[in-house]
Amino acid sequence: MEFLKNPNFDFFGKTKYFVALSLLILTFGVVQMSHHGGIRYGVEFSGGTELVLHFASLPHVDRVRQAVEPVAPGATIQVFDNPTKNQVLVRIAGAETDLSAGDKTPARRVLTALHTAYGENELKGYSSETVGPVVGAELRKKAIQLTVLGLLFQLVYIAVRFKGGIWGAGAAIAGLHDILITMAFLTFFHYEITLNVIAALLTLVGYSVYDTIVVFDRARENLKQRRKDTLVQTLNTSVNQTLSRTLISNGLTFLSVFGLYLFGGEVLKGFAFAMVVGILVGTYSTIYIASPIVLLWETFSKRRQVQPS
Repeated sequence: MEFLKNPNFDFFGKTKYFVALSLLILTFGVVQMSHHGGIRYGVEFSGGTELVLHFASLPHVDRVRQAVEPVAPGATIQVFDNPTKNQVLVRIAGAETDLSAGDKTPARRVLTALHTAYGENELKGYSSETVGPVVGAELRKKAIQLTVLGLLFQLVYIAVRFKGGIWGAGAAIAGLHDILITMAFLTFFHYEITLNVIAALLTLVGYSVYDTIVVFDRARENLKQRRKDTLVQTLNTSVNQTLSRTLISNGLTFLSVFGLYLFGGEVLKGFAFAMVVGILVGTYSTIYIASPIVLLWETFSKRRQVQPS
């Protein structure tokens, strides 16, 4: 199936502007993430308590927030699961986890405050999940290690498969670019980094690299068949030849995750947002990050060869 018939776009004519755009976004993103409070970690990584509150009737989140804010400033409050189930999720980052310690713990104070300030809507029950700060730090460390190892193994595999380290480096750097850009947008729009978001980022690494491999594989075939063409012409031809496949597969995936973002509920909001941004950035990085790295290396190699010894 072809979405476009024999496209012939000049994708690499303005590469430097797109690379500059990526560097600009990355710079702002790193600055934003490096500020204190720039990256908002969920309870899984920061430690704390999650309360799922079950009310007798449909709760008003604003009323719940008004009751909770004085006793647990900065708590995250959102509708949990299907709204018809009358449940609200309260995340208290860094809170004490022992609910048996009387009214001294923030979690217990939340329950007391709701009984007092929002007593007209009976709290029929609740469930709690706690994560200590040490466990949260360990999870954060393992998430970073898993991401780095994933990129490293992909770099090695592609380098061996394509018989050139630069092909693997281009794909791995593009994957890292996608993660950082997605993280930057998550930070800009104040989404928490949760286990769901980490799962989305790891999914995007594989998705982006797969998209890059499709273009690189076509380029490898064209390099054998079009020996007179330069590498930039070969890569541009390869992108055009795989453009219909990219638009169809990535477009359908984008529509799916965008629908999840719109209708998936608050719990999946961060995951879906990361996927929406990542699909767009991953498609873009195959053309304007991975491929230019290969071209830049070829230019550098040729300059070294012509230099007198």
